Amino acid sequence: MVHPQMGASLMILGLVLMGTACTQDTDDPTADNGAVNNQTPDSGSPDTSIPDTSTPEDTSADPQDTDSPGDVPEEDASPGDDTLSMDDVNDQPDTPDEEDWVPPCEAEPCPMVIDRFPFTDARDTQTSINRFDRYSCAPNTNESGPEFAYIMRIDEPGFILAGVTDGSSVDIDLHLLDALDPDACLARNDEAFGLRVTPGIHYLIADTWVNSGGNALPGPFEMTLNFIPDSGPCGMVEDAIPRIGADDLLTMPATGPVVLEAHLLTAEEHEENIMSGMELFPQEWPQSFTDGIEHHYEISQAASGFVTDRNEPWAPCCEPSNEFAQGSSVKPPAEAEAWYINMRWRNRPERGERYIVLNPFNGKAVVGAAGYENGPGNVERIGGAAEEIHIYFGSRHLDTMTFGVATDQTLPFGPIDCNNGQSIAP
Repeated sequence: MVHPQMGASLMILGLVLMGTACTQDTDDPTADNGAVNNQTPDSGSPDTSIPDTSTPEDTSADPQDTDSPGDVPEEDASPGDDTLSMDDVNDQPDTPDEEDWVPPCEAEPCPMVIDRFPFTDARDTQTSINRFDRYSCAPNTNESGPEFAYIMRIDEPGFILAGVTDGSSVDIDLHLLDALDPDACLARNDEAFGLRVTPGIHYLIADTWVNSGGNALPGPFEMTLNFIPDSGPCGMVEDAIPRIGADDLLTMPATGPVVLEAHLLTAEEHEENIMSGMELFPQEWPQSFTDGIEHHYEISQAASGFVTDRNEPWAPCCEPSNEFAQGSSVKPPAEAEAWYINMRWRNRPERGERYIVLNPFNGKAVVGAAGYENGPGNVERIGGAAEEIHIYFGSRHLDTMTFGVATDQTLPFGPIDCNNGQSIAP
């Protein structure tokens, strides 16, 4: 097994990935009131359509047996000879079975082994069977349609993030369990969830939702699951923060809808304006949503190295007394403005504090810049992200992301590979 911190697989399987554990069909579980990790109940509304793709079954070759060396003639052996004798071979330690951690499979279909992070899989629940009807973390939600199960081993504390997309008439929900038992549910959602976990075996169930009319909505789906170890380059601080307009503390890292934010005037533009004798902005600030915005795009592209079509305007003025393009703090440097995020912090973070921003649907990550803007006003959204982050993620306004304070505050802003800590050219 390759350690998740090094960004490869949880294990290098010597057998077919499908050989894993599952239980016998379960009767209706006893409902309880398990927590749902700040997720909203399933509304049954259709999700964004995706292509009906399929993923071939992952396999890896069985390790070949090593032939024992032939007998070494006594006269050929000499002190210092590196040739192994039969006794030497017999004294070699046994190669450990890399599937020893997987419980025996007691009933088909067996859970599929997750062998790497991020892990993506595309299937169709119409080809599976129903085993679990309800889960303890949402006992009133009918999940009696067919499902697929996955199994993984977590070797250190960290953060699990999972997302699913399905078709317009399909509704597949994700459930995280710490045993193959619907009463062992830790978190669930019909789109995405994030949760801190401790070491151990965990299961992910992609289950089909059943509406109030008793109609199951099976079909094709694509799910992505990622694990961010605390000790890894994208490790995040465990915390709970107060927010303006919210009575409860927000558990961090937080997963939820994120606003598409407009642009802020940068420190470089301000300096350039002064050096030009206020030619760019005679009144110091832009006077409309688009006043000087094309020049800002050029500065942002040069600072971030992100060549893309930018379309968002300046941040609006007069909320209640700010100017166009003005944040709630000092003007950010261009390298930070391109990747800035905001939240409704009651206690503003340090300017330029690094946040890890994660896309649960494709495993992409960005190091965001906090502390330059506060918002959005609606605390049902966990925060906002610059246009460049949304473009890089392929996300839209109010799509789900995860925000968490980076453990490593020396990371450069912009896209990052959470497996090796290397910056990625956007």
